[in-house]
Amino acid sequence: MVKEKLSVKDLVTAAVMMALFYAIAFTIGMGTVAVPIIYLYGTAGIEMFLGAIFYLVAANRVNKHGLLFLWVMIYAIITGAMGYMFMVPYFVVVAVICELVMIGKDAYQKPIRNMIGWSIYGIGMFWGIGVPCYVAWESYQKQALASGFADVTVKLQYEMVSSPMLMLVGTVVTVILSAVGVMAAQKILKKHFEKAGILK
Repeated sequence: MVKEKLSVKDLVTAAVMMALFYAIAFTIGMGTVAVPIIYLYGTAGIEMFLGAIFYLVAANRVNKHGLLFLWVMIYAIITGAMGYMFMVPYFVVVAVICELVMIGKDAYQKPIRNMIGWSIYGIGMFWGIGVPCYVAWESYQKQALASGFADVTVKLQYEMVSSPMLMLVGTVVTVILSAVGVMAAQKILKKHFEKAGILK
C-alpha cells in the first residue's frame, strides 16, 4: 500500500539507486559523444535501458508517490549545476508529467505503469536535446564546443531537432530501449533480487 510521505529510509534508498543510475548515465554520455549518431539518437535510450534496474529497485522498495518526480529533479539540479540553467524549467515540467502518469495505488510496483513512467522520462531526456537549440542556441553552441563537443556533433544536433522525422526516429528508439529495459529489469528483479530478499 502506498504511504503518503517519503521516509528517510526511502530517500536513502532512492539516493543510492539514483547515484548508480547517473554514474552510468554520465559514463554513457561521455563514451558516446565521440560518435555523433549514437550520442544523439541512442544515448537517452541506452541510459534508460541500463538504468532501468536501479529505478525498479527504488520503485519497488519505496512504492510512494514523488519518487519519479524526485528522480528527474535531481537531474535538473545536476544540469543546472553544469551551467545549463535554462534547462531546469524544462526538466521540472518533465518531472511533473512523469509523476502524474504514476498516479494510482501501488503504481510503482506495477510493471506496465513503471514502463510508461520510465519511457516518458526517456522521451523527456531525448527531447531535452532540442531545448538548447530553441531557447539559447548561440550560448549553448559556445558552451558545448568549449566543453569538448565536436563541431559536427553540434551541427547534427541542430539538424536533428529541425526535422520532425528525425526527432520521431530518436523518440521511437528511446521508447523501445526504455520499455525493453524495464522488461529485462523486471525479470532480473524476480529472479535474483526477490530471492535474495532485497525486495519485499
